Amino acid sequence: MNSPPIVLTDAPTADELGAIRRPLDQFNLDACGIADQRPLALLVRNPMTHEVVGGLNGRTSRGILFIDVFFLPESMRGNGLGSRLLRMAEEEGLRRGCLTGILYTNNFQAPGFYKKHGWREFGRFPSIPPGTSRIFLTKELT
Repeated sequence: MNSPPIVLTDAPTADELGAIRRPLDQFNLDACGIADQRPLALLVRNPMTHEVVGGLNGRTSRGILFIDVFFLPESMRGNGLGSRLLRMAEEEGLRRGCLTGILYTNNFQAPGFYKKHGWREFGRFPSIPPGTSRIFLTKELT
């Protein structure tokens, strides 16, 4: 049998990603009987222009809240907005039946912020540049 062609790309189309995702979703549904993956986004808008300037995005699936990206501009930090966004994501995860949250951050980003909110480290991996690491955190949602 000839080996199928393999294409390396950093710009896959939505259809190409769907061709990978759909059969995996079907496999998971067949294996566990659950197909509940849903995106989650909290958008912070500029009050004047209504342009999105920050926020949080992730997803929920089979009892887990995944936080993928969380960013606020420097001018919006330190006033409780980040804590409010994180709490809102956790509460939405609970509404969707999630028991646990999972995220990662870099050691130069916000591990202390998450730990202050009850997230605990369960893994750390060195990354580049030397001296930096990815920190994986989890929290039981209650």
